[in-house]
Amino acid sequence: MPRDVVVTGIGLLTPLGASADEVLRRIGAGESAAAAPSTFDASAFACPLCAEVRDFGPEAYVGASKTLRLMNRDAQLAVAAARLAVTDAGLRIGRDYAADEVALFGATGLASMPIDEVARLVRHAAAPDGSLDLRRFGAVALRRVRPVLSFKILSNMPVCFISIFEGIRGHSAVYTPWEGQAAQAVAAGIRAVRRGDAPCAIVGGCDAKAGEFAFLALQQQGCFRSWSNGRGGAAPGEGAAFMVLEDARAARARGASTYARCGPVAMRSACGGRTAPEAVRELLAELLSERPDFVVAADDGDEAVRRAESSALAAGGAPAATLRPKAHLGNLYAAAAAVQVALAAALVGRAAGGKRALANCFGHGTEQAAFLLESA
Repeated sequence: MPRDVVVTGIGLLTPLGASADEVLRRIGAGESAAAAPSTFDASAFACPLCAEVRDFGPEAYVGASKTLRLMNRDAQLAVAAARLAVTDAGLRIGRDYAADEVALFGATGLASMPIDEVARLVRHAAAPDGSLDLRRFGAVALRRVRPVLSFKILSNMPVCFISIFEGIRGHSAVYTPWEGQAAQAVAAGIRAVRRGDAPCAIVGGCDAKAGEFAFLALQQQGCFRSWSNGRGGAAPGEGAAFMVLEDARAARARGASTYARCGPVAMRSACGGRTAPEAVRELLAELLSERPDFVVAADDGDEAVRRAESSALAAGGAPAATLRPKAHLGNLYAAAAAVQVALAAALVGRAAGGKRALANCFGHGTEQAAFLLESA
């Protein structure tokens, strides 16, 4: 028999705060974290803004300076958010659950490291005319690369560091790089607990898109198209969000507080002739029939997806309580899905009983997803 899955812990590190209450308060006050980048000149890019996590001290969560040197910005944010989630849940891994009973599913982005990390490699691989010289790349450039770079460019390293610091040894997987794929990390955790594969799962995502190298990748991917067309959009951001999911009976047995129960999950791929807007409309037609009290809208920078979401919400009679986090936090890409779901869970947890919240995880790429959270 499928288990009831509940959210018992939320850990956020975002440009607008490090807790769900703070983020919701600041969004409610109309605050925005979007500003000119503090580390580079964005004039070469179509998008002039980013949303940075300021005053973040990873030492408080990592401690060992030697380990910090192995960690990219997204890994530092991920480890901190996971620690906040575990603390929020009052979870003691190794006591409440054995280390191999806790699953870990995380999402990571691409091209999130500072450009100076790869500048040395590029510089020494260049021929006199500036073109790539593969002989120089093998004979010269690779010898100049710091060995720790490998720890920073592998997409699985943020999740690996979480497993090390939290002592998690259960089922694990990494998803990358866009919001829809990242939503699969949350869905995988729900599925694992619901099927009884694990009584507890840590799920979430991290990304760091507030740097020059990330901006270059986003512009090449066409993510700044709305900015190029003069329509603006969500500013690229950085952050991490992780949640603790538990079997409801196990959570009650250890006396855990609960934010929300995980309801239906809907996912669609824009393939086989189905476009991304069509996938969004199909998802919302399925889940809006559940009559949510709150909607955490994706409101993505992809104009066609945004229009599809807006029209489907209007046609489905979406409630007035519609939250649009990306307008305030920026687009956190691989972390965005976990942020959307975490805020939906927090909204349900703060409300009187019998409420439902829909979290939309729509964006660049072929995958689109949505989650329904309900009062536990």
